[in-house]
Amino acid sequence: MVGHPVAVRLLGAKLVSEVGDFVGLTALVLLGYRATGSALGPALVLAARSLPAVAVAALVGHRLDRPPRRTALVALALTGAVIVTVPAVALNAVTAILAASVLGALRTASRSVEAALIAESVGPAVRLPLYGFALAVNQSAQVLGVLTGASVTLAVGARPALIADVASFLVAAAVLAGMPAAESRPRPAPPTPGTGARVIWHHPILRWLALTTFATVVSGHLPEALAPSIARAPWLPAVMAASAAGGTVFAVALTHLTFLRRPANQLRVAVALGFALAATGVAALCQAPNWLYVLGNAAIGAGLGWLSGAQATFAAVAPPARMGQVEATMVAANAVVSGIGVLCLGALADAVSPAAAYGCGGAIVVATALAARRRLGP
Repeated sequence: MVGHPVAVRLLGAKLVSEVGDFVGLTALVLLGYRATGSALGPALVLAARSLPAVAVAALVGHRLDRPPRRTALVALALTGAVIVTVPAVALNAVTAILAASVLGALRTASRSVEAALIAESVGPAVRLPLYGFALAVNQSAQVLGVLTGASVTLAVGARPALIADVASFLVAAAVLAGMPAAESRPRPAPPTPGTGARVIWHHPILRWLALTTFATVVSGHLPEALAPSIARAPWLPAVMAASAAGGTVFAVALTHLTFLRRPANQLRVAVALGFALAATGVAALCQAPNWLYVLGNAAIGAGLGWLSGAQATFAAVAPPARMGQVEATMVAANAVVSGIGVLCLGALADAVSPAAAYGCGGAIVVATALAARRRLGP
């Protein structure tokens, strides 16, 4: 994989752009908490990206396989830089939420084009290691971005964090521009809207992995959303970044093995994720020391790593010519479910307690993953 020209460029661009993304997103999350004084503020910020992602999947997702891959990725990165410039220049709640919404649409489109490029240009033997490294890059970028964004925002404000995000988009565009152009090959006629959803629903493995993925992403943002409510100030950056750190360790340790290639093993990790959420809820209920929140969120991040195996399964099972639509459907659906989930669980944390939110999220994951295991077998 190290010598693969497409894989290396994609990973390099992902590292640069996602560090900036998480720096900027963390600044917005903390601004949301300061504006509301409760878990609902961060939840609103994290949910703001959902509806535009749905619009991309519904309106243009079936055409994301048409433009040249490299040109599309570079154009999306440059557009991201322009969008983040707006709140960096005029920093207020309105521009911040609008920018987050548009960035959600851009992220959906970028992920879809990347998935189509990988299915088309990367062989099956390289895909799982690539998804594993991509997860490690994502989680490492989240650790660095969250720590940096939280520290900078707490010290000097959100504008420097957003400027760093703009710079990361520009560097990522330059890295992607150096990627070799894909061979020109005939492509099937454009599919109709909803093709991605039909491909997923008609295949039993994809259907149950998708349902378990949705149950997982309901709680995907809980560690970052609830950290300001449960952690004391000196520990806040560490508690916010712990989930990503756990995901990084998981990706480095397990995704290069064959363990995650089997859906049954993926679902075992999903069940473990549910128990990690419940255990962290118990810690919050007991008002445990801050270092226990770090460990709990790290375990949650490690459990989320099963999604990289699911990605590899989708790429192996879905028709390559339809992988762009399948990925657009999954990214948009994940964004919606994640946005609704973090809003509902954030409201539950505000109305009852953070422990209740963690426990509810864990129960949803465990129930769905066990149902999927029964349907798909060992």
